[in-house]
Amino acid sequence: MDSESHLNVQKGEKENDKLLHQTELSPGGNYGVGDMGEKAPLEAGQSLEGDSLNSSFANRSGSQKTGKEAYLKSLAEEDAPQATCKKKALKVVVTVLFILIVIGSIIIWTVHEGRPKKHIGNKYFDFIPKKRVLDVYNEKDDIVFSGIIRVSDFEVGALKKCYDMEMQNDFCYIFDDGPIFKFRPYDLNPSVHCIDLMWENLKSYSPTDCFNIGHSFWYGIPNFKGGFWPLIPDQISIDSLSYMPFSKEITGHILEKLWISAIGTAVISHENIPISVSFNSGNDKTLCIQMDQKGSPIDPLTSFNYSVCVGPDIQTTWLNVRNAYFPRSPNVDLQKSNLAGILWKYETKNGLPSDTFGNFLHDLNSLGVSIPAVQYNMGWQNGVGDIKFNEQTRKIMMQFLKGKYSSSKLFLPINLACSYMSDNFKRGAGDKLFANDRQTGALKAILYDGESCAVWDTTNPDTRAFLKEAFGILQQAGTQEQTEYPQGFEFRASISNKAFPVDLFENTTDLNAINLHFVDFLATLNKTVLLETAYRMQNRSVFVQVPTLVANKEGRKCLDYVIPASLTAGIHGYPYVMTLAPSEDQVDHELYVRWLQLAVFFPALKVTNAALRFNSVVTEVLREISEYRTSFVYPLLTETIQDVELGYPIIRPMWWVEPTDYKTYTIDDQFLLGNKTLVAPVLCIGARKRDIYLPKGVWKHGGSGAQYPGNQWLRDFPVDLKDMPVFTLEDEYSLQQNDTSTSSN
Repeated sequence: MDSESHLNVQKGEKENDKLLHQTELSPGGNYGVGDMGEKAPLEAGQSLEGDSLNSSFANRSGSQKTGKEAYLKSLAEEDAPQATCKKKALKVVVTVLFILIVIGSIIIWTVHEGRPKKHIGNKYFDFIPKKRVLDVYNEKDDIVFSGIIRVSDFEVGALKKCYDMEMQNDFCYIFDDGPIFKFRPYDLNPSVHCIDLMWENLKSYSPTDCFNIGHSFWYGIPNFKGGFWPLIPDQISIDSLSYMPFSKEITGHILEKLWISAIGTAVISHENIPISVSFNSGNDKTLCIQMDQKGSPIDPLTSFNYSVCVGPDIQTTWLNVRNAYFPRSPNVDLQKSNLAGILWKYETKNGLPSDTFGNFLHDLNSLGVSIPAVQYNMGWQNGVGDIKFNEQTRKIMMQFLKGKYSSSKLFLPINLACSYMSDNFKRGAGDKLFANDRQTGALKAILYDGESCAVWDTTNPDTRAFLKEAFGILQQAGTQEQTEYPQGFEFRASISNKAFPVDLFENTTDLNAINLHFVDFLATLNKTVLLETAYRMQNRSVFVQVPTLVANKEGRKCLDYVIPASLTAGIHGYPYVMTLAPSEDQVDHELYVRWLQLAVFFPALKVTNAALRFNSVVTEVLREISEYRTSFVYPLLTETIQDVELGYPIIRPMWWVEPTDYKTYTIDDQFLLGNKTLVAPVLCIGARKRDIYLPKGVWKHGGSGAQYPGNQWLRDFPVDLKDMPVFTLEDEYSLQQNDTSTSSN
């Protein structure tokens, strides 16, 4: 018996003795609790609420109650109700705890046991066969991406299981009539997780896999119509994009098949298989992927693979996916590539008598600008495919090599076309050096610059040997010393170029390989190569040219496309981008100045002689831009290029500094050069102010020297015509101080 129970017993015995003493003294000899001769006295600890007490007091009035009765009543009111309340409270607490335990058990069972078990052995991915649904989970076990995997819209019922001998697992399902769908989950690193999705035995089937994209922003689909950084389902609808080189202009100049969301999910088709993609077609909020059988050089395709990845944020996912699926880019020495300064391009677009090459060089010299490199126009050969200077150009090149321009380097535009009128056509046709039509077996004919042309098949070793001989002769043409000349080539193979329509790829041997072999051939000449279109060339030392378009926005002409397209090129693994100026008939002197202020920060800058036809404001800015690139931009580029081998882009999106800052996801008119230089160009005519967003850190304005804390908008920031809104991130100490102050606030 514990001490508390022992005290209760003693108390009960004392109370009973007191009660018995008072009973013996009651008047009239009546017993208040029955006949004491017949009833035993109360045992110690016995309750006072027994029937004997109740029956004894039942028929008494209030005036008849004795002192004993009043005492008993006080005991009943004092002790008994308190004990009852404690018991009731205890019962309530126990009941509530029991209910909570039951509810918790139900929730746990529902979440973990009630959810269908993940069928593919990875906690980040789950395929539900009956529903044909693939779910993608993040680290918190939330579904962040979901897709419908099926051959047709009408298939229903269970799928047959199969065993994947190659992967040694049973993540394998057989659809009706034979198509096989397999999974291979794996980790790129501890924080980024991927799954290969593989269709096999397709025969005549062409499955369409559609993923829900309605809950995030997306990047990776260039669009000449604008509005693609980011792709917002509510604002853009694309019914079909044929992802094969030289298809439709809408796909832009970079043709890689990688799409990534702001929350860190990615889809990538990394095989050289033509596919068709739709984005929010019919406002269905889906990204759909399908094989493009009509674009395949092998008919029909029987397999199709792609991958889905998920990570903690967009930067982490992108960097790991980019380095896993795309080859790394080399570090390029801009000085040795003759692109540290401005590449001056000579054009004869308007055919003016004053537009001679000599006058062009003279005007540049009068400006006092450096002329490290010059690009000649397409008229350097008599016919496309000649691969030799015509007589007029040869004389010009002889003069160009002399005197003050002898140290300047020459770039020439070339392509894969060879005119039927060229001296090289007869040999090329006789030696089978040209690409053939896949269906007819005859030479593939294209129309270029109004001439019927064939296409050099650089996959053929004999073709490469012929071109090496021809370019070897060109290298020495016009030179007095055994110096390689020219020093660079612009490989003109743009998808917007009439020379390469859709049917060329559809009915020709693999044009991807033709282009790639041609670029590799040019690289053997140790030359800088400028490209208008690229596919799977990330590990080549190539500079991808991105055009600048002009669009009407809110009643004003504005520069468009160039920043989103350059950022998308970086997403697709091409760090070396340069932009081309809009046509001079589309812009006035003010918009051309704004273009110069933007383009000077790109890894390479090309300016045509059209710039010299504007007023003195442009020529003055041109002189300043040339000096600014040499003194400020080139050192920044040299430093930033060191990160390229790690997979980093040079022109970086605003979310790069803080990938979880949602305010950066929709900014398409600013960019970062590396991590520490923020450029916010003015893009519209007449604008003298703009809103500028600063990500985390402390940022110093290049013009005024004023410092601004990050994570804020600078509204209506003043920008005069000659101003370039450039901000530099202060040192790491300032960044840490800003983080501390932000967290304290």
